[in-house]
Amino acid sequence: MPVLPPDGEMLARMPMSRDEYESLRPRSRSVLFRQKLLNLLAHHMIHPGTRLWLYRKMGVNIGRDCVVEMYCNLDDQFPELIFFEDHSGPSRYVTIVCHDDVAARTEQGSITRHGYVAPVRMKSYSAIGVGSILLPGVTLHEGAMVGAGAVVTRDIPPYSLAVGVPAKVIKSLEPPSHSPEAISDVDEPTSRPVSDGR
Repeated sequence: MPVLPPDGEMLARMPMSRDEYESLRPRSRSVLFRQKLLNLLAHHMIHPGTRLWLYRKMGVNIGRDCVVEMYCNLDDQFPELIFFEDHSGPSRYVTIVCHDDVAARTEQGSITRHGYVAPVRMKSYSAIGVGSILLPGVTLHEGAMVGAGAVVTRDIPPYSLAVGVPAKVIKSLEPPSHSPEAISDVDEPTSRPVSDGR
């Protein structure tokens, strides 16, 4: 059984220190080993349906009609903090990290072992280009697109294109026909008389 995602109250408190998160949501070494093994198998899995199944078993939250390409590096320490909404997903060689283990100095001068944890979210119809990196706490809002090789350090607004290191928005995108905004602008179809072929 995968580790379930934290409740809304805990997600609202993030980013939080890794030590605090692990004390509130402890997991055994066997669970960590299982997560890492499933990630390794999914990373190289050719069949896309099996790959999604493995990532779900690992704990990644994956919606309908999502694509997670081969060779993605998804955080296998805290996979329950990765959220792919419907019709979203990363391209090949994308790295998604939900924790940052950079050593930090305390006020007393000693070094702490862990940094912080925060969720990474891909809203519906968002996409990430090949080789991009998403850092902890980032949200790609609906319809957001990230160009290849970008490093995403901040949220990307809806229907925008971001590229570069660090990723910056360079263009606004038109909402596609599936979005509520676009659907409300479509005229009702007009009816025509049906010919009987005479």
